[in-house]
Amino acid sequence: MTEQGSVTIVPSVHFSPTHRRRVRETIRERRPDLVAVELDERRFERLDRSARVDPSELARELPSTTTPAYRTLRAIQRTVARLYGLDPEESDMEAAVQTAAELDIEIALIDEPIEEIFSTLSTAVGPATIPKMLIRMQSMGPADRLRQLETMTLPFRDVRSGDDVQPMVDQMRTLLPEVTDTLIDRRDRAMAERLHVLRHEGYDVVAVVGAGHHNGIRAVLDELERQNAEPSVSVPVRTSSRSITNVPISRSIVPGRWVAFDPDLHRSR
Repeated sequence: MTEQGSVTIVPSVHFSPTHRRRVRETIRERRPDLVAVELDERRFERLDRSARVDPSELARELPSTTTPAYRTLRAIQRTVARLYGLDPEESDMEAAVQTAAELDIEIALIDEPIEEIFSTLSTAVGPATIPKMLIRMQSMGPADRLRQLETMTLPFRDVRSGDDVQPMVDQMRTLLPEVTDTLIDRRDRAMAERLHVLRHEGYDVVAVVGAGHHNGIRAVLDELERQNAEPSVSVPVRTSSRSITNVPISRSIVPGRWVAFDPDLHRSR
């Protein structure tokens, strides 16, 4: 029987230089068998090939029904990053891929395909979404507004776990449950299921994910542990073309039985 591996999760603010450093330091310290990233195959190939994911080019490749949702979300993301003084062209995912390449470590792609994400989002979001959000905002109490303000004023460099951004996630779930279900909850489950496979197959993994996914992934992994669930997904694994081998490879890891989650960022349990 294969000895179980470990999962070390690095919750990150995607465009924060502090978190890019943390990603690099954790990978170099842990020297895992695999580095798992919040990317699918399409986004990884673009990032690995060009060192930047060109939003315009990627948008042209998506189905026409999903393009408006993708362009809108990307514009919001870039605007918020710049408002906080961050560089939306430098991401934690790039830091993870680059560091893995330097150490000749393979990369596991644990996110859902981007076309599926935005196809679901396009179906869930419609003309009534904004009016519903405004109505929900009006029903917010003083305590909810205070939590929102406290979260928004937390420096990104101080974000170290999902707990630090959970009030923001909860706020989004209250105001835009349709969006939260697609962009957070469904992806939390998908990424947890893939980490579930890797852990059971005996791999020591460092997983780099957005801080907003941290608590959700942990909850799903705990649920899978309690259920002793049989995984039913495969995990794409790549070798970065930036590595000394310079030859990308692809394979799927055979689903295993279960995986345990390590709640401590730097210690397996």
